[in-house]
Order: sequence, then structure tokens, then C-alpha cells
Amino acid sequence: MFRFWVIICIASACFAACTGGGKRDIKAYYFPTDDLRKGLVYEYEVTQNGISTPEYWYYRSFQRDSGAFLTSTYYDQFFQIGQISREKIVESGALAQEYFLYETDSVTGGQNQTRTMITAPDIFPFRVKDSTGVFLFSVNFHPSDDSLATVYVIRNRRFLGDAPEYEVLGKKLPCVRFRLHEAIGNKKEGAAEVEGVGEERYAKGIGLVWYRKTYGSGALQIEGRLLNIFPMAELEVKAAEYFGEE
Repeated sequence: MFRFWVIICIASACFAACTGGGKRDIKAYYFPTDDLRKGLVYEYEVTQNGISTPEYWYYRSFQRDSGAFLTSTYYDQFFQIGQISREKIVESGALAQEYFLYETDSVTGGQNQTRTMITAPDIFPFRVKDSTGVFLFSVNFHPSDDSLATVYVIRNRRFLGDAPEYEVLGKKLPCVRFRLHEAIGNKKEGAAEVEGVGEERYAKGIGLVWYRKTYGSGALQIEGRLLNIFPMAELEVKAAEYFGEE
């Protein structure tokens, strides 16, 4: 049923066509690429079923002849890279171009890189009208420990309008919000699909500041909130302290 619903959404709402009169410009609520030329780390507190841990996202923008781009690198609480992605910033929004996943090799201790296939690139729309528009992002990949399996993630967003102000870095900022609907599964025979719902909030001049997701019947609940923004040098100090380096 979920796949059928996605097909209907694709047929009725094309991300690239989200332009024209009567639509609201919300580009200012996405990550500020002009302020990220030197790169900044966003520190989030992520709570999963009552247990909180930090995670860090390093965002950096750059300009090329082919356009503007935004890269993001995710570091977990142990300062291990879990994901690297690149987006292209176009007039209609942010579009995923590359998406890499990383996992620690249990034998060598090193990290294995997995390149995903992006089948729908829509990350964030810059022009929206109402909740009838659906913006679709999806990827699939072969896990490093099972080349016969194909894991997929389908995520769609619906614009819900303004959200309550969010306070960060001593400022209260206006926000917009999106409804999330996700499906995570495996095309391998007999594998199950898990669906999740949630909400994201983006603050003007900052980007993503809060999100909440609930999967299945509610057994897994995840909530993240932005705590701080700082240069990469500060994250390097935190990592050095964690590993006992001077």
C-alpha cells in the first residue's frame, strides 16, 4: 500500500515543478549556504527511547562552475563518520547528488564505505504552497555484509506551515515545519518493511533545529534537537579529549 501511495504522489507532485505564483519562498529556513563557506558543526542531542546521546553534523558549502553545493558529514558520539552527502542547491530547492554510508568493520576496526543509489533526490523545497505538495527522497544500497540484499529508504515531506519559535544560541527564531513519512525495508525475499511518521522543524537562518520520528507501533521513538553551532576546530578538540590525546 505504501508503494502505491508513493507512486500516486510522484505522479501528482513533481519537485522541480514547484515554482510559480502563489507559492511561499522558504529558502531562508534551510541551511544558510552563504554562511557555511568555511564550514560549521551543528551539535544535536538525540534521544532514542529515553536515552540521549550527542551527534555532530559538519556542513560546508562551496561554489563551482556547475552551481552551488552543500556537503554534510555525520559524526556519532564516538566521533566516527556515519554518513557523507552532497546536495546541489538549485532554484527550486536542495537536491541530493551523492550519499555515502559508513560502518565499522568488526574485524579490522576500519570503516567500510557504501555508496547508495539515489532514486529520488528531493531534500528540501524552496517554494511551497500547502500540505498537498509531497517532496520525495529515496535511496537504496547493498549492505557490505550481504551483497544480495538491497536496503531502501523512502522519505517524503509535506509542508505544514509555520511552527513555534525555536531558541538556540540565545535567540528565538521563526520556524517552519514538515510532516515526515518514511519506509525502510529490504527487497530480499522475506524481509519486512518498517514505516515511520514524524515532524521536522527548520529555523530561519539556521536550518534543521528539531525533529521527531516514531517507527512501527511506537516501539522506536527518536527525537533530535539542535544545541549548538561551532567551528570544526572545536569538534577536533572534543574528539582529542575523547581519545585521550593532548
